[in-house]
Amino acid sequence: MFKKFHPKEDVASSTAIKSSIQRQHRAKLLSQITYLSLPALAPSASTSLDSDDDSEVEEQLLSSTKGRNKGAAKDKRKAAEAQASASGGGKGKGGKGGRGGKAVQEDEQPAAEEGATGTQQDGGDVLTVLDVLWPKKSQITLVKCREHISILALNGEPLFFQHFDGPYYPTLKVLHKYPEMLPKVGVDRGAIKFVLSGANIMCPGLTSPTAFLPPSEANIPVGHPVAVHAYGKEEALAIGLTAMSTDDIRSINKNMGVENVTYLGDDLWKVDKL
Repeated sequence: MFKKFHPKEDVASSTAIKSSIQRQHRAKLLSQITYLSLPALAPSASTSLDSDDDSEVEEQLLSSTKGRNKGAAKDKRKAAEAQASASGGGKGKGGKGGRGGKAVQEDEQPAAEEGATGTQQDGGDVLTVLDVLWPKKSQITLVKCREHISILALNGEPLFFQHFDGPYYPTLKVLHKYPEMLPKVGVDRGAIKFVLSGANIMCPGLTSPTAFLPPSEANIPVGHPVAVHAYGKEEALAIGLTAMSTDDIRSINKNMGVENVTYLGDDLWKVDKL
């Protein structure tokens, strides 16, 4: 899909979308990719060293909320102590045993509670993975491209894309930050070079001894986005769309099993900003 993609030539329009339209996109993303609704945590330990920077960025995002809460609580304590000193201190109302001391204690309690909820938003709601990737108050841009491709970009950075009215896909860079976002299939060693050249994945490349398909109880249906992994590699090398269910891939074992949608080194991978 992105084997030949040049923003200057292929982008037809770029529009900042209204909050009501943003909510519609968010709802569709959450209904389709259930991982996005999970509480925001650090990315999986399986993420390789190449994505350590992404992990640090996410941790900074999560810790920033905690830092703001602690800072606000500290300011409250200082204000209460100053008021206590101004009222005379000692045994008076602002003294150790008076109301001033009580005010300080009451302010300290919220500080502990607020500091313990670093993954919470100002309204008290727990931050989800989608909230970290796409903060609710941020301005998102809908980039419409040729071949009926739509891309959701935050500050120019592509996050998710869609072909016609089909399913949403995360970009590979987003998937590398959250490797459990999509169900996984694995190709054998012989298929790696073909996947990285944009070729679709045939069933035998998914059923050989060094390949991987989920068990029947975790069957992936036809028309579902998947992360494509390679034997011996931790990070996905492509994102695909199942052309048949994984059970059918295993039993039929011929023809195309997964359509190659985007892969490492394609033109979308090379784009940092749109």
